[in-house]
Amino acid sequence: MDTPVQSQPEGSPQPVEAPAAILEDLEESYLRFYALEDPELAQITSGPRLSCSHRQPKSYYGPVTIRNYLAGHFKKLLRKSQDKHTPDLSKQFLRLPIELKLQVLEHLHPIDLYHFGQATKHFRKIIMSRKSAGVWKAAFELHPDLPLHPPNTTYSEWAFMLFGPGICAECGKHGALTDFSFCKRICEPCMAKVYIYSSAVTDMSGNAILPEHVIWTLIPRTFRYNGLRYTLSYSNTANARFLRTDFEPMIKKVTILQLLVDGEVPGMAEIFEEWKESLITSVNEINSRAEKANSWALDVYRQSASDYDTAVRENAETCKKRLLNLGHEPLDVNYVQSIIGHALRSELIYKLTPRAFRKVRPRLEEAVVKRKVERLKVERQMLLESLYNDWRKTVDPDEWQYHPPPVLVNTIAGFSEFLNADYKSRGDVTPAYAATLFPDFVESWTSRQRDKIVQLLPALPDVTDEDLDSKLRRMELVTSVFSCHDCRYREACGWALIGWKNICQHRCIQPFGRYFLSCKKIVFEENLSAAAASLVSCLGLDPRTTTLEDMAGRDARFLCGNCTSERSNGVTGLKAYRWMECISHAAQMTHNAMHDTPAWLLLTPEATRFVREHEYPHPRENHEVWRCNLCATHFELRVTQGVAVMHVQSTHSIDKPVIGKDVVYDKRQSIRRRKPFRLGLDPAYEFQCKRCPKIGITKLWEMQALVLHLRLKHQVFDSVEGEDWAKVHVIAAAAAAVPTPADPEPQPDPQPIP
Repeated sequence: MDTPVQSQPEGSPQPVEAPAAILEDLEESYLRFYALEDPELAQITSGPRLSCSHRQPKSYYGPVTIRNYLAGHFKKLLRKSQDKHTPDLSKQFLRLPIELKLQVLEHLHPIDLYHFGQATKHFRKIIMSRKSAGVWKAAFELHPDLPLHPPNTTYSEWAFMLFGPGICAECGKHGALTDFSFCKRICEPCMAKVYIYSSAVTDMSGNAILPEHVIWTLIPRTFRYNGLRYTLSYSNTANARFLRTDFEPMIKKVTILQLLVDGEVPGMAEIFEEWKESLITSVNEINSRAEKANSWALDVYRQSASDYDTAVRENAETCKKRLLNLGHEPLDVNYVQSIIGHALRSELIYKLTPRAFRKVRPRLEEAVVKRKVERLKVERQMLLESLYNDWRKTVDPDEWQYHPPPVLVNTIAGFSEFLNADYKSRGDVTPAYAATLFPDFVESWTSRQRDKIVQLLPALPDVTDEDLDSKLRRMELVTSVFSCHDCRYREACGWALIGWKNICQHRCIQPFGRYFLSCKKIVFEENLSAAAASLVSCLGLDPRTTTLEDMAGRDARFLCGNCTSERSNGVTGLKAYRWMECISHAAQMTHNAMHDTPAWLLLTPEATRFVREHEYPHPRENHEVWRCNLCATHFELRVTQGVAVMHVQSTHSIDKPVIGKDVVYDKRQSIRRRKPFRLGLDPAYEFQCKRCPKIGITKLWEMQALVLHLRLKHQVFDSVEGEDWAKVHVIAAAAAAVPTPADPEPQPDPQPIP
C-alpha cells in the first residue's frame, strides 16, 4: 500500500534526497549506527539491565560506581569548552595520509584513542592495525599517571580494560568493574561462580590443598570481594581469590609434572624448577601491577566521589537560593538541605540546569511546605508552654510539682482555634486570655487523674457502695500501694507510689527534657500492699488506719530479714531502709524467691539514732535540685543548695536561710535514690563505751574495736560489762508474716524514737 505524502507549506525548504551510493558507503564505513532501529540504539547507549545482587544498586551504591567511573573521570578532566572561532579540521584530518594521521594520534590521551576506534569501522581499522602499536605506546608514555599494563597485555587491550564499558565478561550485563589481576570484568553475582578460595578446592586426588602449596604462586590472585567496588580485603591467604579457569588447568599441569619428577624422568626436575621460577616471576609482576592499578582506581574513585559531593553541595545551595526567591522562609529552606541533597542524588543530577530544577522542584517545595507546617506547630506549642510557665510562676512554688506537664496545654479547648489556624504564620495569644484558662485546666486534669487512680483501688469485701470521699481517704493509707510499670525500671520513684500527692508528683515529672512520657500503666500492687501491712504491724500500728503522716512521724529504720549480709567498705551487714524504701525494695525483689514472704526487722531507738547520724543528707548539697521557696527565680534553673542560699541572702535579705523552709528541694527534678547506710552485723555493732562522756551523737562499736578503744583512749585493759561498756539491742521487733486486717498480729509496743 502506498504511503500518503504530506503536503509541504509554501516557503518551507524541500528535503534533499541523498544518493543511494553515498548512504550505503556511509552506512558501511563512517556511520556505524545508521541502520539501527530505536530499541536497538537504546540498548547500545544505555546497555542491558544492571547485573547486581541488590534490587536497587543505584540507590545503594550511588551513581559513580555503576558505570565505568574511570572513563567518566578522565572525560571530565579532558573536556574543554568549544570555541566558536576554532576552525573545524576534521575534513583536513581525513585527507591526511595514514603516516601523518598516526603522528597526530600519538598526541591524544589513551581514552581518546579508545573512543576514536569506537567511532567507525574505518577509524577502528586504522587504530587497531599493527602499525598503530607505537601510537598506543606513545599515548601511554605521554600520560605516566596511568597504571602500567600487565604482562602479556597490549596497550589497546589495557585501554579497553581501563575505559571500556562495565559489561560483565560472563553474563554480558552492566554493573561490573575491571579486576586488574585477571584483566576481566566480573559482576558481583558472577564472582561467586568463577572465583574460588584456596580452602574450597581439592587436587586431582580429591585431597584438600594446603595454603602453602606451590599452585597458589603460579596463578594470579585478587583480594576484591565486591563487583561494584575496588576496595580490598585484608591481604592474607584466607582472603585471596583465584579464577577457576586458571586453577583447574594449572593443577593438572602441576600434578602431571610432579608425577614425572617423582618418576625420575631425566632432566624433568630441572625443567620443572625453571618453569616454576619463570611463572612465579611473571605472576608476581602481574600481582604487583594489579595492586598498583587497584590503588590508582581507588584514588580516582575518591576524587570522583569528592567532585560529585562538591557538585551536589553547590547544586543544593543553588536550589536553596531559588527556593528563597520563590518566597519560602530561610528557616524552612535551611532545614531541608539534606532532603535537597538526597533529591539531587536520587535524580542523578550532576549539573543543575533549568530543566533539572523543574524536575525536582515539586519534590523540594513539598518538603519545604511540610517543614513549615511542622515548624509553625512547634512554635505555637512553645508559645502556649511559655505562657503556661509564666502563669505557674505567679502561684505558690510548692504547687509547681503538682501541675500537669506543659506539653499538655495543647489539649485545652480554648486554644484549638489558635492551634488549627492556617499555617501561614504563627499567630499570637494574649497572656491575659491564656491566664484565664490555666486554672481550670490544672483543676480538671488533676481531678481526672485522681478519679482514674481511685478506680484502681480494690473493692472492700463488706462494702457494696463506697463513696468517692471514702475512696480518697483509703488511698492515703500506707497499704494502698501503686506501682508505675511504664518507668519503674528507669525512675526510682516509680517502684512504689503511696498517697495522691506522691502519685500526682510522679505523673508530673518530665525525666527526658521537655518530652513528656505519660505513665499509663499505674496499677495497684496486692503483694506490695501486703508488704506494707507487715511493715506497719512491725511498728505495732493498725494497717487498716495507718496513714502516710503516721509513718512519717515515726521515721523508723528497718532491715530486710530476707537479705543476706554483704560486705561493703569494710563492713559486713545489711542496709538500713526507711519505710518507703522498704516497700520499693520489696517491689524490686518481686521475682526473688527468698523474698516471697516479707520479713522486716525494726531497729531499736539507739540503733536508729546511730544509723541516722551516719546517713548522708539526701539530696546532697551539691546536687542541682534546689530552689528558692520565696520567689520564682529558680523555676527554670537547676542550682545547688549553696547557690540557692546565696540568692535568698542577697535577694530576700535573710541572713540565715532555713533549709526546708526558705531553700527547699525541687521535687520536679528526678534524682537517684538515696544510698542506705549499711549496719554491721558480722561482727555486730551493738556495744557502747560507758567511759566516754555523753555527747549529742550515738556511737556503736563492734567488740574488737571497742576493746582497742578502751585500751588506747581510757587505759582500761580488763574491761567489765556494765562498768566499761554495755551491750545495746539492735532489733526491736520483727514481722515474719502478713497479719490480716481483721485480726492483726499483736506486736510488742516499741519505745518511741526521738
